[in-house]
Amino acid sequence: MEIIQSRKDCIEIGRTSSYGNDLLGMLLNEMQKKKTGNGFSINLQLIMDECKTFFFAGHETTALLLTWTVMLLASNPSWQDKVRAEVNQVCNAGSPSIDQLSKLSLLNMVINESLRLYPPATVLPRMAFEDIKLGDLNIPKGLSIWMPVLAIHHSEEIWGKDVNVFNPDRFASKSFAPGRHFIPFAAGPRNCIGQSFALMEAKIILAMLISKFSFTISDHYRHAPVIVLTIKPKYGVQICLNPLNP
Repeated sequence: MEIIQSRKDCIEIGRTSSYGNDLLGMLLNEMQKKKTGNGFSINLQLIMDECKTFFFAGHETTALLLTWTVMLLASNPSWQDKVRAEVNQVCNAGSPSIDQLSKLSLLNMVINESLRLYPPATVLPRMAFEDIKLGDLNIPKGLSIWMPVLAIHHSEEIWGKDVNVFNPDRFASKSFAPGRHFIPFAAGPRNCIGQSFALMEAKIILAMLISKFSFTISDHYRHAPVIVLTIKPKYGVQICLNPLNP
């Protein structure tokens, strides 16, 4: 609310003629248009709700993906070394380009395994807008359906006896059904609209981190995942970073 008020104050005192060209600025500009009879029907509460949604869906989930992936790499030095070698070979010790990201196959496998073990969204809520027959199951209109992503990702029947073990090699083959057994971003026409952007962010950050530092788990780390809509480390993740080129 303070951020919104500060932008409104800048308009009122004539410091600027626009609320800005970021997401918040565009929403505030539309709200102003509404007052003059143009634009979409937007009020202050809707703007705050939209900002909360973008922060949760666009920031927290990616931050948690990075947190758990770094923890897993720090706990598995052999995989950390493999990914570092791949990054150095593909990126030539520089920052990764968009074209190079698709060539980081080992890093992609590690990210997928992290998403399998610790999917940021543990359940996917959906509502039936009409009567549906799914196999032998009749789903009436208006029924709320919650798909247990965490349970599916930890099913021994799907992933094998090592289901709780960090094993990125399982993503080297397609022994599972993407979109059915692996759904960190949901699937189908209503999957996460930010999937490609989130994965691009994660790959760039991890590639830059692993090329500049080696990291290990701190002795103070306590492994305690908790579910509060998303899977979070209850006591944080303490990592010891060591520069590779001091």
